[in-house]
Amino acid sequence: MARVPLPSRPGRILLLHFGQMGDAVLALPVARALREAYPDAEVTVLAGRSGAEVFRLAGFSPVWAVDRAGWRDSPWRAAREMPALVAKLRGRRFDLSVDLHSYKETNLLAWAAGAPARVAMLRPTRSWPRLITHRPPPDDPTAHLLDRYCRVLEPLGITVPDRQPRLRADTEVQAWAERELPADRAWLGICPGAGHPSRRWPAERFAAAVTAWIQPLTPAPGVVIFAGPEEDEEQLAGLRELPGARICRGLSIPQLAAALARCRVALTNASGPSHIAAAAGSAVVTVGEIPMFDPVGRVIPVRARRWVKDVSVAAVAEALAAAWQSPAAARSPG
Repeated sequence: MARVPLPSRPGRILLLHFGQMGDAVLALPVARALREAYPDAEVTVLAGRSGAEVFRLAGFSPVWAVDRAGWRDSPWRAAREMPALVAKLRGRRFDLSVDLHSYKETNLLAWAAGAPARVAMLRPTRSWPRLITHRPPPDDPTAHLLDRYCRVLEPLGITVPDRQPRLRADTEVQAWAERELPADRAWLGICPGAGHPSRRWPAERFAAAVTAWIQPLTPAPGVVIFAGPEEDEEQLAGLRELPGARICRGLSIPQLAAALARCRVALTNASGPSHIAAAAGSAVVTVGEIPMFDPVGRVIPVRARRWVKDVSVAAVAEALAAAWQSPAAARSPG
């Protein structure tokens, strides 16, 4: 691939990110640094559906959403929809593309969009290096994902000094959250779901850990369970029996962020909501987290030796007690 000069003042930048919800949260500091480095440029974000909501909530515009999972599951659908997307991208006449998560299809999209200068994560097996005009150092899959995203900007000479993701809903959604979770009591938020079964600590253990932790507390905190599509009524039965528990279903990402911001502590699986909670400002106890994907913020990860089901109730109850007694003492990864 012939090397082209980097534009010193790009007018239009295409930022690609096809990772999942939590990945998108971790990408926010890098996206923010890119926007600050080129304040006069229009930065268009192309992201997966949940990631697009995260970028919109963080104040990015325009943001275009694609259904990568749908493309993966239906090649015919991808073949039908991708030409229209490419035409839309080419019409924007981007000067630079930055592909943070870097799949072969996103490398191809950046090339097909006609961006003359293309920067992307150089992943060992998932990237097409020939389509990347300005390559960062090779990706290190063992590093924390945020650090890996930061390295993508090295060819542009951009550093990321502020590495804290931040999410804040608009005033209308915040007002809704204040009505739902009033300040007359402290709140524990529980997110027992996860997109993949291997990341789900059993719901009955969430209930057991909270019961063990909450018994000596006076006054007892409020408990709110944020249920996703993975949790049916049978799985939630034990959580419903927690004192004063309430269930919230079907929340948008802005609503989830605003509600978690009202929680003194959030107890989650290793999933997107753990990252939303940390970015919204809650202290987080996350079960089964892998170090390279830790949320960034006030976080206490409870690691699994092998499988998340092996995490003990006592270990989670202890982490809850530590986070609740001193939320400021919860630590950031690293």
